[in-house]
Amino acid sequence: MLSLTTRQCDPGITVIEFKGRLTLGREGGQVEANVLRLLREGVRILVLDLSGVEYIDSTGIGIIAYCFGKISQSGAQSCVAGAKGLVLDLFRITRLDTVIRFYPDAATACESFNAAPQTAP
Repeated sequence: MLSLTTRQCDPGITVIEFKGRLTLGREGGQVEANVLRLLREGVRILVLDLSGVEYIDSTGIGIIAYCFGKISQSGAQSCVAGAKGLVLDLFRITRLDTVIRFYPDAATACESFNAAPQTAP
């Protein structure tokens, strides 16, 4: 099972907290739907907090990559926070860690956006 929680860490920065397993199944569709909804609502900075993800498979990696593509296409900014262990290893193996910014936790990710000028990539 996968559950998603959305919260604001700072004004203008939305965090999506993932808990559970990010794998093949209908739960993956909720990730895409959630991200697309937030973009339609005008969210410009998204932090995907994977600290609660205990397992991710190739479908989960693909979902994250797809979401980052949609976020970039919309002119918004994003990063991954809290990935660790096997989850982080899979991002390294697929070399997505060279394309997506990773931070140790959501607080550090939010601070990085506050410290940087707010421009689209």
